[in-house]
Order: sequence, then structure tokens, then C-alpha cells
Amino acid sequence: MNRETVVLSTTSDFSGWRAWSRKLLHERVPAESVRWIIKTPADLYAPSATRVLPTAPSTTSVPRSLATLFPAIFVSEAPERFQLLYITLQTLRDDQSVPAELVEQLTRLAIESRERVLDLRCQMPDARNPEWQVIRTSHASALIDSQAAALADLRPAPWVVMAPERTLFWNGQEYRFGPGLEGDSADPAEVVAAARNIATAGAGNEWWEGIAPVRLHPDAADIASSPSLASLRGKAIDCRMCDLCAPATRTVSGEGNPEARIIFVGEQPGDQEDLQGRPFVGPAGQLFDRALKEAGGNRAQAWITNAVKHFKFVPRGNRRIHQKPDAAEITACSPWLATERKVLAPKVTVMLGVTGASAVLGRQVTVSRERSRPIPLADGSIGLVTVHPSYLLRLPDEESKTREYTKFVTDLRMAISALAG
Repeated sequence: MNRETVVLSTTSDFSGWRAWSRKLLHERVPAESVRWIIKTPADLYAPSATRVLPTAPSTTSVPRSLATLFPAIFVSEAPERFQLLYITLQTLRDDQSVPAELVEQLTRLAIESRERVLDLRCQMPDARNPEWQVIRTSHASALIDSQAAALADLRPAPWVVMAPERTLFWNGQEYRFGPGLEGDSADPAEVVAAARNIATAGAGNEWWEGIAPVRLHPDAADIASSPSLASLRGKAIDCRMCDLCAPATRTVSGEGNPEARIIFVGEQPGDQEDLQGRPFVGPAGQLFDRALKEAGGNRAQAWITNAVKHFKFVPRGNRRIHQKPDAAEITACSPWLATERKVLAPKVTVMLGVTGASAVLGRQVTVSRERSRPIPLADGSIGLVTVHPSYLLRLPDEESKTREYTKFVTDLRMAISALAG
């Protein structure tokens, strides 16, 4: 029996595997006659390179339920993964269905890979510190490659991921791939400099095109099962619970002290929050920080989040104009906030504005009627409603701004005092 040897450039060369699989399936080459090997091309890490892949018509229709498993299986650590996926396509071509035992095997491999994906994401620090961060990991290079875009969404500020066989370099604008770094320097500046020199393959190198991203797409049950805030954040970057994910740049999760006893819940990220990947960093956030400090609080000791995790806007020229999230969007996002509060178990929840208050209380709220007084919550903790700081920015005159700002600081001071009660 003649054997076909297919050479892939890396363990994450999904586009190469897909192109060759399509060609061999079209030629009806059986799975037992195909041998898959990895051979590094000379220009794999060059700044630019071209490659030629075979072309052939598709002979197989893959059900969505299976297709969504393929990227995760491809970056698994199972030695038979390339052959297993080819067998799956061959079976679908010939029988239009896949045996239950094969589906079970595929599903198990995908689940294992997604667990490792989440573990890698949990290693990524948030963007509160804008300086370069170095993340050392033992995860396989294929899995790391599949997470390049997700990790950049998770932390827009610059970072380097170091693994035995891969360096992934993100400078805040583009990511580049390189082989593993030698040496064990503890100096982040030295590591960043070395990574910058060794990770030279980027958008101009066709060997790195077509890497299949592994996404988690959690549902409400996945969200509720999150054991930590880091796990919740790692899942949230793939949230598709409503349509706001499409136009927004990224999910903006909560941030702060994971042992905080007080949580502040706003409405949704704004333009700057969407770009920086952090809540309350725009004009309203800066006003909030000033008021919190005046009230005797400390942002570093609190947890700051929003009821809705994506920026809702309408484009107007070069600007993105904020739009209030509707009830369906708030409801779709509610598992994230509920799980944040469950994991944190704060003593005090401060609801900033009507959206934050409605999301926490589960009912319609009129801020003017319910602000500035403690509200017993179902979990035994204390809630307090106040205005959103953006309201203060919209006031028309200085006298109103001064009066309402003073009331806002008083509300924050009341919330902080409740911690000691």
C-alpha cells in the first residue's frame, strides 16, 4: 500500500492540515495510508514568508456540533489527533454520520484542551499594571498559538508568553511568534528584549496564517460553575450571550481585589473601557476614583464591575456614542454578575445607576427613591443604590454638579462605613 506523507509546518498548522485533508479526501486516499509529520521550514520565523497549499473541492459536510470541536482537538496533546480528525472527515464523507464512540472520543479531547486553554488564560494578569508582563507556562506551543488573539483581548497591555518551545510576543498592537527562549533570566526587561529579538514571525509570514483559535463560548451553566474570578474572566472573553459581542472590541470583566468586601456595579463599559479592557477608566471612571478617595475608599481594595460586559454604541463619524443596554441584554449578561458576586461574597454591593441597581435587585428601580439607604439583599449582604458617575458629568451647571457630587461622595462614604458595621 502506498503511503502519503503530509508535512505540517508546526503543531498548530491547521490551515495546512485542512488543505491537505481536503485534497486527500477528494482523491479518496484512506486514513491508514496517510502519515502526518511536523517539519520546520527554514523561514518559519522569518518576518515574511510565502507558502503554497494544495487546493481541492470539499467532499465533506461537517455538522456544526462537530466542527466547533476541531480546533480544540487539533491543539490537544493526543499523538493521533491529526489522523483522528482525518478519519472523522472520511467517515462523514462515506457515511454522513459519525459513530457515537468516535464522537465521545472527540468530545473528550476537546474538553481536555479547553480546560488547558482556560488554565493558560488564568495565568494572564489583568491590565491594571500597564507595564510589560512575562508569563511563564509549560503549555504546548499549539495551544499557545491558538490563544494569541484571545490573550491580546484579555490583556491589551503588552506581554510575553514563554514556553519551552514557543515565545509569543504582544506589544499592544500586534503579536509575533518565535521559538522557545533559552536561559532563565528573572529580569523582565531582559526577557522582553530577548523575546523581541527572537519572536519575529508576524502577519507577513504565511506559515502562521490559518491557526484555528480555540474559543470557549460558555453558557449560563459554564459561567455559574466558575470557581474563581480568574476563571470567570478567562471564560468571559468568549462571551456570546447576546449580540453586543459583535461590534464591541472585547469583553470588559470586573477587576480589583479578589478578596474585596465591597463591590461597585455600574452599567456597561464605555469607549475607553472597551479599548483598554478595564472598567471605569474613562471620564466617569476618573470621577468615580476621585469621589471614592474623598469618601475614604481605596479602589485597590474594592471590586469594580458592570452589569453588562460589552460596550453598546452607535457609530457617528469617528466617534462611538454610548447606548443604554436594554432589558434583554442585561438579562443575558446577568450570569456573569451573579457569579462574580457569588465568588466574591461581598459584604456591601454599591449599585451605580439604574442599570446596575436593576441587575442586582432583579426589578425596576428609581434611583431617586432608593438611593442613600441600606437595602438588605437576598444573600444576607447589604446593598446601596446611588447615581452613576456619568450622571454627574451630564449636569448642565456647576452648582448642580457640586451639589450632586457632594451627595455622591456621601453615598460612597455610607457604603464604606457599612463595611465596619
